[in-house]
Amino acid sequence: MDTTRTSGRSRFLRDATSLQIAGSLAQVSQLGSAIALAFLLGAKGQGLFVSAIALHALGHCLINIGVPQATASQISASAARGRAEKVASWVAFLTKVNLLFSSWMVVIGYLIFPYLAERFLHDRQIGVWASWLTLGPILELPRDVVRVALQGTRRMGTLGAVENGQELLRFFLVVIGALISGSPAGAILGSLSASALSSLVALSLYRSIRHDGGTPLPRVREVVAGLRDIPIRQGLRQGVRISVFKNLHTLLLMVMPRLVIQALVGANWVAYYHIAQRLMSAPQVLSAAISRTALPAMSELAGHQDGPAFRRLFARASLSTGVAITAAIWTGLMIVPWFLGLLFPPDYGEPVLRFAMILAVAESIGAFGVCLEAFFISANRLRGLYITGFVGFLITSPIALWLVFRVETTGVAWGVVALRSINLLQLAYAASFLWGRRGLSELWPSISGPRHEDMAEARAPAADGGGRAD
Repeated sequence: MDTTRTSGRSRFLRDATSLQIAGSLAQVSQLGSAIALAFLLGAKGQGLFVSAIALHALGHCLINIGVPQATASQISASAARGRAEKVASWVAFLTKVNLLFSSWMVVIGYLIFPYLAERFLHDRQIGVWASWLTLGPILELPRDVVRVALQGTRRMGTLGAVENGQELLRFFLVVIGALISGSPAGAILGSLSASALSSLVALSLYRSIRHDGGTPLPRVREVVAGLRDIPIRQGLRQGVRISVFKNLHTLLLMVMPRLVIQALVGANWVAYYHIAQRLMSAPQVLSAAISRTALPAMSELAGHQDGPAFRRLFARASLSTGVAITAAIWTGLMIVPWFLGLLFPPDYGEPVLRFAMILAVAESIGAFGVCLEAFFISANRLRGLYITGFVGFLITSPIALWLVFRVETTGVAWGVVALRSINLLQLAYAASFLWGRRGLSELWPSISGPRHEDMAEARAPAADGGGRAD
């Protein structure tokens, strides 16, 4: 038992380290492109570029059905039992759903984004650029499917290579596009080019590791051939339930702040806020690595109904990551003034620092929620996710709105702090559930009924189209 526990812990750390290295390179790349665009486009041009990305993200979140997280969990549960055919079914399911969603996104963007930008953001061109970005999900579809397959089967080293390739391509092509055109349009076209090329890189790596000793992955030809027979309604239920919260989280904390600043203050302040959030969220690279490793790891423990290990993993990952990230955030804040003076144009210094000091509080609160998504998905506690999210939103949203309209310029950042506190309520729920009086017998009702892996298998989309929708 001790040997198994040590082996599982070593694998978790190894997987997290692989993703952390990849995430660190991505953070450096994103910060590097932000610095380059500050000089190539200026604050206004960079703000318009960020606003176009945010408007595209708004549409993406509103119609996104959230299947990647659910699919990664089910692939992991199937891989843990050596069910290669179920892994293939879930990969085909994700491919079909993403294809339909991406196609619909192009129509939405073309018809609606220019109007929204002209009506609310006072610049129709932002909407035109956002509609261009709707081609991104189609171009990125192979890469996104490969990423989920690699995450679910815990091939984190290859997953890190896919993401490094994507980020390096994005950095060079976005900067080159801005340099050639001198406008946000060039940067957006560079981003779309990177999306297409990164999918080719992902497919190449996928083919090279299909039979590397882990759970066999389906051939690309098999996935394409099986698309017509995979019923998309089976498996959507959990994805849609997850997406309600995840999309709301992204909208409130990442997308809407930029759009509100664009509407109330202007493009320059969007750029300042964007840079501040980039700097303060840099330590979250550790959080992202742990979170994405925790989902398949906790799903495996759920599949084996190993309650003590499940609880132990949640506690250790949440506390250690939260403390490390919080320390890094406040240490980094002390060098922000020097960093801004060294690498950014002079007009960025004071506004970015004002936003950074506020966002440090928000990021510190979020640092301890690294395993929340993995907990709610793998423990089948999505109802608790809804309740805590809804109650937290009812409490914090009036405070956030008051701050936005009453505090000049930085009110949006203070609103983000208020909304981030929802994480504290969800952490309290997770802790009370895992360490409550009813104990681990309540963690999976299937302990006295059907086994968790049987439930997961029943939810997997059958290639022949048979069976009932969950």
